[in-house]
Amino acid sequence: MTDQDQQVMKSIAIVTIAIALLGVIAFFIAQNVSESSSKKQQKSARAEQALQARIEPVGKVSVGAKMAAGAAKAARSGQEVVQASCGGCHVAGVAGAPKIGSKGDWESRMQAGMEGMMTAVIEGKGIMPPRGGGDFTDEELEAAIKDMLANSGM
Repeated sequence: MTDQDQQVMKSIAIVTIAIALLGVIAFFIAQNVSESSSKKQQKSARAEQALQARIEPVGKVSVGAKMAAGAAKAARSGQEVVQASCGGCHVAGVAGAPKIGSKGDWESRMQAGMEGMMTAVIEGKGIMPPRGGGDFTDEELEAAIKDMLANSGM
């Protein structure tokens, strides 16, 4: 072999070794990166669990217990229901609500009878929300209607 052939062979060997080294380096870098990302994911999951533990609520609200306690209390009188909810609109006649004390306002409602008025109160009418906007029983609502009628001369 000539000098020139040896130079070419040497160059080919150097290039081949360089490519092999680059491949080995790339392999180790890829392994290191994938291990790092899985470790980061594990750390991230642990950090998320720790965060959730720190911000966990101190107590919980149980609506069922409130409902049971509410069922045990005594029924409110018609006057109490009117003061708690109905009077807000019926004292001043807001949005066409029949005024307490105005017999003329109530006479047209009386044509529907107690059943018709109860239906309007339970389902809501106009801007009046269902059940007058409260958690009143049918008996309490009927007592409130009778109280407003009585205070209107009916």
